[in-house]
Amino acid sequence: MNKDAILRVENLVTSFETEAGRIRAVDDVGFEVNKGEVLGIVGESGCGKSVTALSIMRLLPKPSGHIDGGRIIFSGTDIAALPAEKMHEIRGN
Repeated sequence: MNKDAILRVENLVTSFETEAGRIRAVDDVGFEVNKGEVLGIVGESGCGKSVTALSIMRLLPKPSGHIDGGRIIFSGTDIAALPAEKMHEIRGN
């Protein structure tokens, strides 16, 4: 754990409910972004880049998208556990 990390994602798991059942879109993702750093997420189409970003911002489509596990620490706060109103304050307009 790096004390300079402004964003830390630990063991993120995200899934979607479909007619065929629950589909895991992100499985055990983790990374840190330190103050002053820029992070690029690259990969093949459909590998979970956008779902990872939507999970971090807590903007998954409802009711199908779910964060099933892990932690998303932003400026020392686990934002995965915050109520929707508080997330809206953090995101701003």
